[in-house]
Amino acid sequence: MKLWLPRHKCRICRVEVESTQVKAHYQTTHPEYAKWGRQLRTLMWLVLGYGVALVIVDALYLRSLNQILQYIVPAYLFGAIFLLIGLHLRKLVSARDAWEKTHPLPNEKRTEES
Repeated sequence: MKLWLPRHKCRICRVEVESTQVKAHYQTTHPEYAKWGRQLRTLMWLVLGYGVALVIVDALYLRSLNQILQYIVPAYLFGAIFLLIGLHLRKLVSARDAWEKTHPLPNEKRTEES
């Protein structure tokens, strides 16, 4: 009896990979993207840590100073989240474009401008 595992479609080369092999696929086929993904995760944890610290400072000190300062924490968190999503999407699109340039589909006709 074979165990059915869900499949994952690679966001760069669009190859279907078993869910247990996704990390290995990115590390072997797209090493630059995998390295950047690790850096993004580190950045995400730093942003989250600063967010938690800011929430604690806000709860203990900033709200007693001025009520307008209570909007700093949500603005920081939403801004950081949107920035991280934007960085991820930009890197994903550039990795996909680079992959398509180096691995064209056989049935695609390429036009070269001179």
